[in-house]
Amino acid sequence: MPVGVLCNCAAVFLGGLLGTAFGKHLKAEMKETLTVVFGLAAIANGVVSVIKVQAMPPVVMAVIAGAFLGEILSLERRVKSGLHGVLAHLPINTSSLDMNEYVTIVAIFCASGFGIYGVLMEGMSGDPSILFSKSVMDLFTALIFAGAMGVAVSLIAGLQLVIFLVLFFLAKLVVPLTTPELLNDFMACGGVLTIAAGLRVSKIKNVPLTNLLPSLIFVMPLSSVWASIF
Repeated sequence: MPVGVLCNCAAVFLGGLLGTAFGKHLKAEMKETLTVVFGLAAIANGVVSVIKVQAMPPVVMAVIAGAFLGEILSLERRVKSGLHGVLAHLPINTSSLDMNEYVTIVAIFCASGFGIYGVLMEGMSGDPSILFSKSVMDLFTALIFAGAMGVAVSLIAGLQLVIFLVLFFLAKLVVPLTTPELLNDFMACGGVLTIAAGLRVSKIKNVPLTNLLPSLIFVMPLSSVWASIF
C-alpha cells in the first residue's frame, strides 16, 4: 500500500484547505514574503538534489533535450490551457487566479525531483520515509500558496495522486533496469527543475517550467549511455 503517496497528497489537500480558511487573515505583504521564502526553499531543495549527481553531462543533455521537446510541443501553453479548462468547470471562483503561478505550484507538488524520487523509492523498497518528509514541507507550502490562490491549491492533490500512483506501480517494473547511479542522475535532473520552479516562484526568472518536464524522460537513458561509454 502506498502509504507515503497517500500521506503526501493528503498533506497538500489539507494545507490547501487550511490556507484557504485562514489566508484571508494574512497581510498581503506577509503572503508575498512567505511566497518568496518558499521559492528560495525550493531552490535549496533543488541544489541538494543536484549535488547527488553521478555524472553531470547526461543531466545537462537531458535538460536541453527536454526543453527542446517541450518547446516544440508547447507544453507550457497546453498544460495552462488544460488546467484553466478544468478549473472553469468546477464550482470555485478562479477569477483572480494567476495561471502562471498555478502551473508552477502544480509542477512543484507533482514533478519535483525529491517527490518523484520518494515515490520511486517507496515503490521499489516500500520505504515511505522520503515522502513523509516531503509531506511536512508540502503541508506548509500548500497552506501559504492557498492563502493567495484559494481552494484551487487543494485540487492539485487529485492530480498529484494520479501521477504518484502511476509512478509507484511503474517503479516495480523499473527496478531491474535501474542502478543507484541512474537514480542519482534522475534526482539531479529533478533538482534542476526544482531550482527552476524556485526561481519562478520567487519571481527571479520566469522559466518555462512545464516545457522542461520531458527532461525526466531523457535523463535515465542518457545517463545509462554515458556510463557505458565513459
